[in-house]
Amino acid sequence: MTNSTRIRFGALAAAAAVVAGGFLAAAPANAATGTITVANTTFTAGDWGTGLDVSGTGFTADAVVTVAVAVVPNGSTDTTLLGSKDVTADATGAFQLDDFVPAGALPLPGPDATVQVSAISDADDTANTVPLTVLAPKGLTTSVSTITTADLANKEVGFDIAGGGYTPGETVKISATYNGEVLDSTLEATAGADGSILLEHVYITGFVESGTLVITATGVDSGLAQTASISVVGETIVTDDGAPTVGGSTAPAATQTPAKRLPVVSG
Repeated sequence: MTNSTRIRFGALAAAAAVVAGGFLAAAPANAATGTITVANTTFTAGDWGTGLDVSGTGFTADAVVTVAVAVVPNGSTDTTLLGSKDVTADATGAFQLDDFVPAGALPLPGPDATVQVSAISDADDTANTVPLTVLAPKGLTTSVSTITTADLANKEVGFDIAGGGYTPGETVKISATYNGEVLDSTLEATAGADGSILLEHVYITGFVESGTLVITATGVDSGLAQTASISVVGETIVTDDGAPTVGGSTAPAATQTPAKRLPVVSG
């Protein structure tokens, strides 16, 4: 790669966010109104940690309370149960359930659903629901492991980048080296509510040749730096080398779900 050739690096940047949703259940008039609280409401997808600590008050004395965890689509009652466990309320209608690990794996629900904890008893008590914040796990992936020079130089093709593990809402700066040369780049993305980022149609203009492209995504607040590598193959292409620009536009954060849209390709 010649140093005299300026290389520009662009993409359509987008963030992914978890959008909270919910469902309401009305308790019968003759039933107590229960209240539940969850000690820890933030988890990483795929990891329940030490489990859920759920406490409840206001249930019928000595009632058997079923605590359930489910994925709930926004505006829908078509839930997916991840797990449930029974606990007996004491004489005051209170209970404490510790270290509850649902049998189902904890998913990254995406923008159209949320993971919620709810409770209902055999005395027809119902309670509030508590949404959980599910964060994308650390990692940086690309939609391809190998790309041709023609596709890499094509603004309509390029490749996509997805990452997780960042602080929700932080700015993540994207840098790159191409065959050891640092590329010009002003690319950045904003981490969604789940700590994930998505950049689409990443491309290079200037001098495009076979070799290795290394992408680094660094969180401004967290300092988390993650890399992914792509092999570039094909004939050398020299594109128009006008004033440096960054192509693309930013899409609404809630429209993106990187963990579901990209194949997992280790960097």
